Amino acid sequence: MIGLFARLCVVASIGAGALLLISSAHATDTVDSLAADPERLRDLQKRCSQDWAGTGDALCKMASEARRKRFMGSGRTPYTPHPVEMFPSLKEGTSPQRDTAKPQPTKPNAK
Repeated sequence: MIGLFARLCVVASIGAGALLLISSAHATDTVDSLAADPERLRDLQKRCSQDWAGTGDALCKMASEARRKRFMGSGRTPYTPHPVEMFPSLKEGTSPQRDTAKPQPTKPNAK
């Protein structure tokens, strides 16, 4: 009976040690390491979609950022070397320029 108990304790301690090694290996995850490992990223995204709070907010946010980085890249392309200004007339400290031309009144159709 004591031999069985001792074996169970050894198996339990080996299992706990293996679990700690696995979790510590993934504790060093960064956005770049997740973006470089699509299998790990896919697994982590699945875990986050099932249980965000249990997986951890920081880890799920890193997975989201890694997915964005894999999809969008670094943001530097040879096609747009500078950021595109969506609304150049709405720069900080300036007010939008309004069209000063007055609209022409319309004439009703006379028949």
